[in-house]
Parts: sequence; C-alpha cells; structure tokens
Amino acid sequence: MKVPKRLIASLAVAIVLIGVIAYFLLAPSRAQREQAQRESGSQTEPGLRTDENGMPVIDDDPAAHLERYRKWAQYPPNSRPLFAGQVDLLDPYNAEKNPVYVVQTPAEGCSANAQGLLECAKKAVFSDVECKLTPERYISIGTKDFHLYLSCTSKKQNEGKPLAIESIETKFYRQLFKNIIPSLPPIAVGDDGANGDEKAGDHIYTITVRPTSQDWGDMFLEAEFKVAGFKHVQRADFFSTPHKTAEFQSGIRDANRNGQLVVSVPVNVFKAGYYKFDANLVQKEDDHQPVASASWEGDLTPGAQTIDIQFFGKVIKDQKLNGPYVVKNLRGMRNNSPVTPSMLKNAIASGKPIGPQQHKEPLQEYMEPYAGDYSTQAYRADDFSSDEWQSEEKDRRIKYLESLGTN
Repeated sequence: MKVPKRLIASLAVAIVLIGVIAYFLLAPSRAQREQAQRESGSQTEPGLRTDENGMPVIDDDPAAHLERYRKWAQYPPNSRPLFAGQVDLLDPYNAEKNPVYVVQTPAEGCSANAQGLLECAKKAVFSDVECKLTPERYISIGTKDFHLYLSCTSKKQNEGKPLAIESIETKFYRQLFKNIIPSLPPIAVGDDGANGDEKAGDHIYTITVRPTSQDWGDMFLEAEFKVAGFKHVQRADFFSTPHKTAEFQSGIRDANRNGQLVVSVPVNVFKAGYYKFDANLVQKEDDHQPVASASWEGDLTPGAQTIDIQFFGKVIKDQKLNGPYVVKNLRGMRNNSPVTPSMLKNAIASGKPIGPQQHKEPLQEYMEPYAGDYSTQAYRADDFSSDEWQSEEKDRRIKYLESLGTN
C-alpha cells in the first residue's frame, strides 16, 4: 500500500516537534548548567557548609553527595576546568564595584531597635546621581604611586556623562584587624591630566596615594565631596604589600609530562615562607577561550626557585580545546598566617599540637603579578591523559562518604 506524501510529511513534522519538545524538557536549564560549571571549577568540595564551630557539614543525602563528590573529584583540587563566568579567576585583581547612589534627603529619627538594627522614622531619599571610587586594582605592591578614580553620573544631567565634582577632601587609612590607623594623605587629587590622571577635564578625578613602608595590609581611602549640589562620602579599599617577598623571573618553560601540562616558572624568593601560586590557561586563538586553572603551594627558602604549576591532563582533554595555549594571570602570595598549611600538616603527622600563637601582622603578602602572558607549544587536547585524579586523600573521602550511607 502506498503511503500518501501528505501523511509522510505530517509524520516527519511530528517527529521533529517531539524531538524539540524532548530536548527542552530533558536538557538542563541554564541555572543547572551554571551550577555544574561552578562546582566543576571550584577548588573546594561542593555541597559542604560550615557550622557555628567552623566544622564542615553535609546537607545532601549521603548517596547524592557521594555521587556529587565522585564527579567533582575526577580532577585534583589544585587544577580545575575554567569557564567564562569565573570572573574572580579570569580578572583576579579587578577592584571595580557597583556605583553608589548619592543621598538627596538624609534619613531622620533613626535609632537602634532591640536587635541592634537601625530603624528610622523617615527613610533617606536618594537622587539619581551615582558615584564610583575605583582603585586601579585590588593590590598595591611596593611604595610607588597608586591611583584611585572618582566619577559621578546622572541619567538626567550632562547627557549621562561624568559630572563636575567639587570640594574633594580625602583621607587615607590602614586597617589592621580592628584598628584603624591614619596614613599619609594622598599626594594629588585632580582632573588636570597630571599625577596619573589620563585626561584633563573629563570629570574623571584621579586620587594618587603613595603607600609607606608601614602601610602593609588592608587600606582604604575616604573621599568627601560635593556633586550636583549634594554632599557625599564614599570609600574604596585595597590591599597593600609595600615590601618585596619574591618576584617572577624570565625563562618560563612548558612540557607534557606523563600526560599533564607542566609550566615551569622561575621565581626569586627574598623571604622564606609558605607560598601559593595561581595561573590560568586559555586558548591562544578563539578569543582566549578559558581552559583550566591551576595552583601550586608549599614552603620556599630564599633564593632562585622553579615552581612547576601542573594543569591536569584530563581537565584539558575533557574541555576539548586545542592549543597552543596561553598562561595568563600568573600571580603569587606568601601566607603570613601564624599557622600555615604545612605547619598544620606536620602537627597532624607528628601528633604534636600547635601552641598558642600571637600575631600582629597582616595574614598575606602579595607579589607583583607576572608581566604579560606566556604561550605554550601547539599541543592538542588529545595529547593529554584521560586518567582521573587518584590519591589517598580521595580514597579516604570516598570511604567516609560511603560509610555515611550505611549508618
């Protein structure tokens, strides 16, 4: 029996429609994809929270958490897939924050309630003027000039372009734990094309500070000014390391070692201690598509050192992105905590507790990031190993999670 062409066409359309509907019903939502990427790219085990004593707690069903952990632990904690949404890794020292609206009419009749929260009889009214005070980056290294940029805009005024700002007064502070310590005042504030200001008269005001050798740790600048007839106070913070703990050297090399991409980075260490180095791997072509992140940490002694940062082979292979690759955002930090990870590890191994520690210094010291990028050889994703991460740590964790399901 001959089937009519019209019936064949109708069946074909129906099959296509069923396929489309099934795709949208079965395909993960955007939120699910983003969560999966966040978990895959994280260096910490997903699904954990800490209780009031700082101890990790699992909220998932044990079996579900075990499955979640197995998927996450395909890769080691120190080398993870990298995705476009991971701005904290792709642009790690970006200090930009959302603008702050300027108050038009202050709140009135304010007092603290029984819970200590501020309640006002009349709430503040905000204008449409918003201001930004942005450090050039989150870290300041050394005692050279450091710049912050102040600008205000209004959708109704000056065609949305930056507004003129008047009577700018600034103060510079260091914050060490709960102590706020005044520092030297800014050496320049202006919109005159000097002292780091890029263009005179553009209403983007440059505030130039010069951290001293004492300005180590969390710093903030407070600016009080007048814009569009309103008085406003705004502050911005960054972290200052006025001394040099270590510096990157030239001569980076890369190699495929047993299916893993190893990038060897020369470093000159001035101050012994526990260091952590981080780097990103992106494609050289295709608009630098993110591939992987990796880190190295451990104790270093003074002198010339070579740090081997390993991008795990399976991460690269699973991303299916061919090289050559570019190593970007190479950066380092010295851990100045009174108890470093290596001290804790040694205490656990020896069974000897770490005694009380007194500490009066900031907990980090940042290095000047590596200047520029480094391009690797023209590897292909298939050049790297497909083996999952294996370690005693992983085995112990899986056994523990399996035991939860039997209780």
